Amino acid sequence: MEIRQLKYFISVAEAGSFSEASRRVFLSQSAISQQIKALEDELNTTLFIRTSHHISLTESGETLLPLAKQMVRDMQTCINRINDYNNAPRGELRIGLTYSLEPYIRHTIANYLKNYPKVTLHLCYKSINELHQLLLHHELDLVLSIDNRENATANIISEPIIDYKLCAIMRDAHPLAYRQKLSFQDLKMQGFILPEPSIRDRNAVEHFLHAETGDINVRAIVNDPNALLNLIQNTNHITILSEKVIMGRNNLRAIELDELSTPVMVYAKTLRNSYRKRSASLFIDMLKDHCKNCIVWEQ
Repeated sequence: MEIRQLKYFISVAEAGSFSEASRRVFLSQSAISQQIKALEDELNTTLFIRTSHHISLTESGETLLPLAKQMVRDMQTCINRINDYNNAPRGELRIGLTYSLEPYIRHTIANYLKNYPKVTLHLCYKSINELHQLLLHHELDLVLSIDNRENATANIISEPIIDYKLCAIMRDAHPLAYRQKLSFQDLKMQGFILPEPSIRDRNAVEHFLHAETGDINVRAIVNDPNALLNLIQNTNHITILSEKVIMGRNNLRAIELDELSTPVMVYAKTLRNSYRKRSASLFIDMLKDHCKNCIVWEQ
């Protein structure tokens, strides 16, 4: 039994087909089939029920799947520990984050790739709930998030990295763009373009807006940060996002809001009671060193 055979078995089981598994692992379908057949012969059992249109796990396959995943994890932990012992970070570093955090880590990623050429980064962009699940299932090594709810899970360690402020964002030609500070009352008659409701910054902002101004005039809801900022650049509407979101956009202004002066914290999340790769610790340290870079809203 070889680790690569177990990896192929896991890929086929999760993909639900040999063709999709071959695409995921960049190996021909016939090669994967041969490795699975060799594994079945060694174990003297059938792992998959094969039909012309579908495959499913046999009872033996269902028994093997969690064991195979644990064996692969243990082997990877062994490799990581040896690499760290040799003081040469290498292998894969799987980082989960939301699309909105990409501008913040852009500079850090560039430096990381330059300084650690033997590490391959895998960046996974999803909602924070999805990222938590991937981390808990050992499919990610590190998650970046502003979410630090105590009831999220006791199995995840959250380490604060950086904080940022939420500000009113508008184009420099907006009538309020000359102001140094604004209150929500100043925004009462303005039209807003906001991120979608599932985004945590949006939830906090909308709560304060309703409390201070009553009904607000939301003209558009956008789930992509670049598309939202493009609309702000070309209209007289306002959004409320991170103070750093306007980095690289010279025609936008970020103005501090009295009611949102409390900073928002960003956390690095890893699994409790699990080996943290040295490559992950190095990435976290590099993020801290570049803590003045851009952060935007979080899903």
